Amino acid sequence: MGKGAKKGRHRTECPTCGAARTGRDAAPADEAPAPKEKGPKVPLHLAAYAHAAPLTGAKKIKKQCCRSSPRCKGCPVLLMRAARLQESGVTGKDLKKALKKARAA
Repeated sequence: MGKGAKKGRHRTECPTCGAARTGRDAAPADEAPAPKEKGPKVPLHLAAYAHAAPLTGAKKIKKQCCRSSPRCKGCPVLLMRAARLQESGVTGKDLKKALKKARAA
């Protein structure tokens, strides 16, 4: 037994009477878990800017700006700027230049 392991966790029936467990303890063998969405983790207060994360290449959106120079790709300040630029209609090469300038600021 490893650290924190519990005996009998893999069973789906009651150890004393043999009845099937229901609710949270039961693990249905025939159902596969739902696939998770690909994309960055998003703090709740930045959910409105999550659509801009692929523009910056962020794997995880940070909760707070660390104010490093250049700004990291997951910086909330950079994401807000990217979202604002995207809403105003900036695309392609101009968007890449604007994001590069935003990271340098």
